[in-house]
Amino acid sequence: MEFLDYFPLTGFLLMMAFVAARIYLLTKKQIRVMAAANPKKPLLILRYLIFTFLFLLWFLELCQPFFSFSILPELLTRILINGTFLKAAGALLITLALVLWVLTLVYFKASLRLGLDATNRGKLITTGIFSISRNPFFLSLDLYFCGVALVFPNVFMIVFALAALVGIHLSILKEERFLLQNYGEEYQNYQQKTGRYF
Repeated sequence: MEFLDYFPLTGFLLMMAFVAARIYLLTKKQIRVMAAANPKKPLLILRYLIFTFLFLLWFLELCQPFFSFSILPELLTRILINGTFLKAAGALLITLALVLWVLTLVYFKASLRLGLDATNRGKLITTGIFSISRNPFFLSLDLYFCGVALVFPNVFMIVFALAALVGIHLSILKEERFLLQNYGEEYQNYQQKTGRYF
């Protein structure tokens, strides 16, 4: 098994460890990071269940280099293009995603919030990495999923990456509406100065 095959899982675990550590540190300072829970609608619950199922399949595929088997049919997991250059490019994107992820967590300071909650707004951050991209967190996820699809260029990972990119973009649009409602002119000025992705 190639060394580069371990990059996707290692990168994912590091990203989760960094964000968990940041949440822990903010929680110790009495800062609420998670959005307040809203009553769930049946359609929303179904969407979460489907997402959870697909995420678990995806995670098991990330673990595949360690166990050398897949629960998915070979049609979905057969490598379409085999090449060290492709895997190296994927590993590079995953590394860039990790760097961007960490920089984002650092520049968020105490304003890190997961979910949209008008009763728990942080300060609008527009400096540092946020002066280059309005959405560095989401951009790092985009880079990560593209990197995974290059390390494991099979139908499942490519389709999952494309679905993730679309889902992330829709999340950005939803967040932009929320930020406009809650920060008004301050956010409008920020939109004019800094691009959505770059």
